[in-house]
Amino acid sequence: MKKIAIFQADLKVGGIQRSLINLLESPVLKDYEVDVYLFSRDIFYDINNLRKDIHLYYLNPFPYWFRFIPFSIIRHMIFYSDITKQYEYVFDFDSYRQECAYCTINMKNAKKIMWIHNDIKQKLHYERKYRILYFFFKGKYKFYDEFVAVSDGVVEPFRKCSKCKDSKITVIPNIVNVKHILEKCHEQSEVFVDNTKYNVVCTGKIGIQKGYDFLLKDIYAVYKKRTDLRCYIVGDGPDYSRYKKWVAQHGLSDVVFFLGNQKNPFSIMGQMDAFCLESRYEGQGIVLWEAKCLGLHLIFPKRLEKYNVCLTGVENIQEALINSKKKKKKFDYLDNYYNYIEMQYKKLLV
Repeated sequence: MKKIAIFQADLKVGGIQRSLINLLESPVLKDYEVDVYLFSRDIFYDINNLRKDIHLYYLNPFPYWFRFIPFSIIRHMIFYSDITKQYEYVFDFDSYRQECAYCTINMKNAKKIMWIHNDIKQKLHYERKYRILYFFFKGKYKFYDEFVAVSDGVVEPFRKCSKCKDSKITVIPNIVNVKHILEKCHEQSEVFVDNTKYNVVCTGKIGIQKGYDFLLKDIYAVYKKRTDLRCYIVGDGPDYSRYKKWVAQHGLSDVVFFLGNQKNPFSIMGQMDAFCLESRYEGQGIVLWEAKCLGLHLIFPKRLEKYNVCLTGVENIQEALINSKKKKKKFDYLDNYYNYIEMQYKKLLV
């Protein structure tokens, strides 16, 4: 059986982490022995359903200040010499951390593959912290054999910013664990949802990328015309307190509800009528596909379509929220979506 090593920073709450769990729980890698190397023992997600031939190992992370050493220097240092196993494929699934890159490129005789989870050009534009980190780690890209982009929309920004113009890039969307979602959506939820209202949910880290400032302003404007509107926000992040204060100041405390991180967001999402996403940019927007699986009406701007091929956005979020009506929901098993992913993995692992 061929072996795959996957390096990931951690399995804390987050889209990349959830995507990796979905990949490990899927049958896509069933013909491979998989070793996952993590740099933190802090795990948010349930890992009890992983196959027996998927092994988790924990490594000590670099000191924090190593993030500010150019990768061209770090790659010549000697770390993790106790990793002696040989692999056919090595995934840098994280794509951000120096440790993941160091371990991946030091695996001799293996195909080295990095995942690209975000629109790097937009991330550099909006996030100062990322610009600083990128300055120090950008030299790593030339050491990879291939890249996996989670959507068509991240390919060209990556090529331009990384200077990897001729590198092979395979587009493989994130796996959505439909079975898991449909099981979890039926579980009892502690969140009470008034079914006489039009209930909208949004999930994701409460920070600049996800555009919650756009969303809240739209909710404020729409509520003046549609008083049955309710919005539930699942997630946490650096702007949580600021936005919660803004909601209170604008008299929306009985309209917008902040639920924090949830072990089972699907039991909440399953009670909703629509899912709204107003991110400034995305890598893919896997939350849209999770909502589609549950049969929710999707409301997101046209600018996010390039990250989610086959999903249709709207020209005006406020109009969409005003005109949306309750309808009977139907589960979507995403068969075509999954078949495409399976085909792309077969191309990748050759």
